[in-house]
Amino acid sequence: MGYDAYIDAVSAAMDLPIGPDHRPGTARFLAIAVEMAAILETVDLDDAELVLAPVFRLPDLPEDADA
Repeated sequence: MGYDAYIDAVSAAMDLPIGPDHRPGTARFLAIAVEMAAILETVDLDDAELVLAPVFRLPDLPEDADA
């Protein structure tokens, strides 16, 4: 499967040029991402079992604390 059209579209949308030397690696990364997504899609998930991790928040620091 070729990813050239996708690489062109996304790099243009992000204004992030992908040089010719980096295109093969970018395409390989996309292929790996597709493989990982396919594995994850095979897992049955029950929305009732969904447990979200708490959000980490930095503790309040005193105004005079040195960084």
